[in-house]
Amino acid sequence: MEINVEDIRFTGSLANYNWSEYSDIDLHIVVDFSKINDDEELVKSFFDAHRLRWNDKHDIRIHNFEVEIYVENTGEEHRSSGIYSLLENKWIVEPSQVAVEIDYETAKKKSDDYMSQMKMVVNMIHGDKDYDRALRNIERIKTKIRTMRQAGLASKAQEYSAENIAFKILRRENILRKLNDLKYLAYDSSMSIEEVNDGV
Repeated sequence: MEINVEDIRFTGSLANYNWSEYSDIDLHIVVDFSKINDDEELVKSFFDAHRLRWNDKHDIRIHNFEVEIYVENTGEEHRSSGIYSLLENKWIVEPSQVAVEIDYETAKKKSDDYMSQMKMVVNMIHGDKDYDRALRNIERIKTKIRTMRQAGLASKAQEYSAENIAFKILRRENILRKLNDLKYLAYDSSMSIEEVNDGV
């Protein structure tokens, strides 16, 4: 099925004045979901799954900044103080330079907490061999990380929020990829049968 791309938009902190070493290149591919299927939630789930798989399998960088893609529905609200249309070659939302204080200390505490939780999952797998518990915790951590970022972007601070900066620190540390690797390891281990020496 041919999909019509309505726009490709560069957004996020690198399309603004608040970029940092933790920034990435956010590319939003704009598509009209209704032209694909009447069930727009199904279309969103399809694109989300493929987007996560693409982001997980590819490490494309421009000047050492990671490229992150997102498929955006036409008319979807996207709050950002900088949005540039690559197809139209113009600003949709032109950023303005303002004095902003970013709470790096809170962001680091949040990211450190999730890194600690991931280490506990590693112990559940390698130490306790409690694979079901590990799988539950992996899904919980992944959900909480994504919810944290969404809450930050929806807040008044948007890209400047401690939650969004924490997400960027975690992504720089490849925590989502590591959690996925742990998920596969826990599942494979739970399905495996260890050899038993019965003396025969």
